Amino acid sequence: MADSPLIIVESPSKARTIERYLGGEYQVLACNGHVKDLPGKKLGVDVEKNFAVQYEVLPDKKQVLKKLKQSASKAPSIYIATDPDREGEAIAWHVATELNGSSGKVLRVLFNEITSDGIREGMDDPRDLDQNLVNAQQARRIIDRIVGFKVSEFLWKVLYSGLSAGRVQSVALRLVCERHEEIVKFKPEEYWILEVALKTKNGEPFTAKLARVSGEKVELKNEAAVNDIMAKLENASFIVDSIEKKEVKRKPYAPFITSTLQQDAATRLKLSPARTMRIAQSLYEGVELGGGEPTGLITYMRTDSTRLAPASIDGARSYITSQYGAQYLPDTPTLYGQKKKNVQDAHEAIRPTDPSRTPDSVEQHLEPAQIKLYDLIWRRFMASQMNPSIQDRTTIIIKASDTDFRVSGSVVKFDGFRKAYPAMDKKEDPILPSDIVENDKLERDRFLPEQHFTKPPPYFTESSLIKELDKLGIGRPSTFAETLSRLNKRQYVTRDKQKLIPTEAGLTVNQVLTQNLPDIFSVDFTAKMEQELDEVESGEQDYIDVLHDFYGPFRTSMESVEERRGKIKKSLMEKTDEKCDKCGEPMVIKWNRRGEKFIACSGFPDCRNAKSLDGDAEPEIVEKPCPKCGSQLQIKRGRFGRYIGCEKYPDCRHTESISTGVACARDKCEGELVEKTSRRGKVFFGCNRYPDCDEATWNRPILQPCEACENHYIEERINKTKGTFHVCPKCKTEAELVEAVED
Repeated sequence: MADSPLIIVESPSKARTIERYLGGEYQVLACNGHVKDLPGKKLGVDVEKNFAVQYEVLPDKKQVLKKLKQSASKAPSIYIATDPDREGEAIAWHVATELNGSSGKVLRVLFNEITSDGIREGMDDPRDLDQNLVNAQQARRIIDRIVGFKVSEFLWKVLYSGLSAGRVQSVALRLVCERHEEIVKFKPEEYWILEVALKTKNGEPFTAKLARVSGEKVELKNEAAVNDIMAKLENASFIVDSIEKKEVKRKPYAPFITSTLQQDAATRLKLSPARTMRIAQSLYEGVELGGGEPTGLITYMRTDSTRLAPASIDGARSYITSQYGAQYLPDTPTLYGQKKKNVQDAHEAIRPTDPSRTPDSVEQHLEPAQIKLYDLIWRRFMASQMNPSIQDRTTIIIKASDTDFRVSGSVVKFDGFRKAYPAMDKKEDPILPSDIVENDKLERDRFLPEQHFTKPPPYFTESSLIKELDKLGIGRPSTFAETLSRLNKRQYVTRDKQKLIPTEAGLTVNQVLTQNLPDIFSVDFTAKMEQELDEVESGEQDYIDVLHDFYGPFRTSMESVEERRGKIKKSLMEKTDEKCDKCGEPMVIKWNRRGEKFIACSGFPDCRNAKSLDGDAEPEIVEKPCPKCGSQLQIKRGRFGRYIGCEKYPDCRHTESISTGVACARDKCEGELVEKTSRRGKVFFGCNRYPDCDEATWNRPILQPCEACENHYIEERINKTKGTFHVCPKCKTEAELVEAVED
């Protein structure tokens, strides 16, 4: 295979699948994603020289590139088949430049699906690298780097280090925070609903709701308004004024695009967007279905096109006819138009590569999450080519004096596309009386008034936030999962029963950005930037012009906030009524470098009095004096977990680890086990002589000899089956904890 043509893809699993399909005709290697990027610790963009970019080979890709260069030097032709989108084009460009892409033997191929037909189709239609796509991705990367680098640095200076800002991320945070503030400020208003319980002449009961008074819609603001209507209708006759029956059709949904897949997977399957995309990637790259032959089950999953290949539509129509019946099949195929400009139409909607490959037929070969997502994609695609569902909707209007009451109900006449894609809505329609006709006089049983209060808008969920970002044109569907992951990773939001609630840090960061850089982090600015990037992709704009148009206003805004940085930082300090016990100046609440709030003297730096913000809780006392000043020692919490510190901090800075009193079990080590905290914030216990001794355990050691082997300590362990129990780490014998008895 040394002289065989070379195909380069992104992932090893995709490489194996393609190589098997091509039967040894080609050598297929993986570049494992990006091979070059901007430098990690500096801007890497020269804004004074037309945004010249300094790309660097990623450290972990040097060996990968070395292997690719060796194979490429012997190959008669090279085909780069990275993912068919902007980012894939940029990766292909970086790989090509490293492999002497100007030599003329490097071509680009696109695989919309990893199947035999999809691969052959791609290989039959190679092309040159699309520089417009590359430039669109370059422009995005440069803008995101400038915004992230410059604004994050500003946040570090006015708040604390470790914070981040992003062109799309910060606007998404803004939406979450504004919704939260709307909910907090919301004042519920009282309103009433008035229903009446009625009976037909044959005694069938049903209820109807007040709709109009004197032909106008009425709002019942309070109980007095309800009582007025009930009093007026006390002796009124209730007559059936009209019965309207009409057929209501519900058209099927379009097949999935990236944003709708993420939304439905979150709503129906409770999958995070990031996990949805990981699972979809595995289904696209190929899964072994028996016989060791990997098969791509879905088309490429980063797309905002609803286009479907004619062959896939033919396959769906054939399956629908044979499995559901001819009544479910439209006379002509259903095509879906694009609602947005500049969609990624180089590939299709997300669909199964083979419509006849049902979820049941592949279930045994897939992981549980894979089969759930594949089932969702398969059903949505199949439903998109089925007839609409049909309901018979009946509306009855009952008159009483000049007042109209209304009751409606629906009956499914034909389930249509819902046969494949059932609705989630479980709300049941009211049961309508069967023996009712117009002009019937009804018997009033009683009025049913109910008090209600208006509710605030709901918190965003991951699904609804993606829908909002997509609607507003903020970011690309392929980046939504990463955007939401960053909000969680930076602890700007928390999830509570699917709801995205901003943290205090998130609210503060949003306050700083929206008050001081309102234009940069506005919805309109971000959406306009996405449109301009789309125009770079289509060749309508030059990417350097777009960068200059962005950077001029951005630089002006950043220069302005830098001039006001001291005032901005001071404005973030919360005033308190407390006076400094050292100098009498007011105490204020600040953020420290670890992202924690503390209370400090406003006279800083002349007075450095400060203390933690632990509310009114009494500090945990250590029963020994400070060896430096003789004051009381306390258990405190810092960046690296709990520790022992002097109560006179910052005048006395003595600290020490929290000891377990258990000697280190390592031979010839004279250390002891102390409490520590891992990088992920999990407590563990390790030797205080680290790094000379790396003895460590996740289980809390307790100074109590084991009765079975006389080891000098036991461990506290916890699992779901036993709860908390104690065991010797040496002989694994379970032990009863002996409680200390005071004399």
